[in-house]
Amino acid sequence: MSQKKVDAYKEYKKNRKEIIKKEQRMKKLEYGAIVVVLVAFVGWFGVSTYQKATAAPETEEAAAAVEVNMSDYMDYLNGLTFGY
Repeated sequence: MSQKKVDAYKEYKKNRKEIIKKEQRMKKLEYGAIVVVLVAFVGWFGVSTYQKATAAPETEEAAAAVEVNMSDYMDYLNGLTFGY
């Protein structure tokens, strides 16, 4: 091993407790951030669902009946020949 690597290892070994604490703190912060995002998403979903469920029903107007003339379409279908 080169002297540079040996010095880096000695420095790591000397400060190992602080380095491990820092890594654990960062891991906890990452998990905390993930939990906050998930809670926000679940909360938003719940509030949105609740608002839609408790919203006043919209006034329903009578649907207008529409009559469609299908005679031309039926004539076309009857005129088709299938070459099976």
